[in-house]
Amino acid sequence: MKAYRGNHGIRNYKKQLSKEEYWKYQTKYPEGMYEYIRDNSRGVSSKEMAERVKELFGYEMTPTCMKQFRQRHGIKSGVTGWYQKGHPPGTKGKTIEEICKNDPEKLARVRATQFKKGDRPVNEMPVGTIVVNSYGYKLRKKQMEGTIWERWEFLHRAVWEEHNGPIPEGMMITFKDSNKLNCDISNLMMITKGENSALTRYGYRFEDPDLTETGLAVARLKQAVAKKRRSKT
Repeated sequence: MKAYRGNHGIRNYKKQLSKEEYWKYQTKYPEGMYEYIRDNSRGVSSKEMAERVKELFGYEMTPTCMKQFRQRHGIKSGVTGWYQKGHPPGTKGKTIEEICKNDPEKLARVRATQFKKGDRPVNEMPVGTIVVNSYGYKLRKKQMEGTIWERWEFLHRAVWEEHNGPIPEGMMITFKDSNKLNCDISNLMMITKGENSALTRYGYRFEDPDLTETGLAVARLKQAVAKKRRSKT
């Protein structure tokens, strides 16, 4: 109907109600509910306000619905759900014993689930474990301590360095058959980052290793020609 009226130049002269008029004539919510929420929301959580509305107006709303209602109508409570600057949590700086001093059973439950010094998670992976990350690359665990990149290494890079020594800065290791899971040394080759971009840009990556090597040679030739042309200008 909206499209039909627009196509035929028919205007809708329906009066736009103000917020006050809307709440005066609407029938979805109990009368006075909006005004109560608007005037009493400061410092009151969505859960508490939903309980008040149910008690005062007999209208049930979940905390989530109340939150959305206030957001939709621009009503701010000032309740963020996190600790404000200058108002630290009451447990800050306290030991488990101090926090649970009045509840021995709670203290016992907490202690039962605590890691003891020297304990390891039951699902911790040993050195030598090989996994595949979300980008499809194989990672191998090389040590138990340190940051994630101190504990794990890219398998294809590690295999290359085991056969050829450290990878120079600005160079990278890629796969001749475009299979990131094939980390055999015969499938790896070292190229510059610029050559890597060229292989992708020109579509010179293939499942056939020989074709990829040929594509690399062509990409290097194109780069050399482009460099020669730039030097003449």
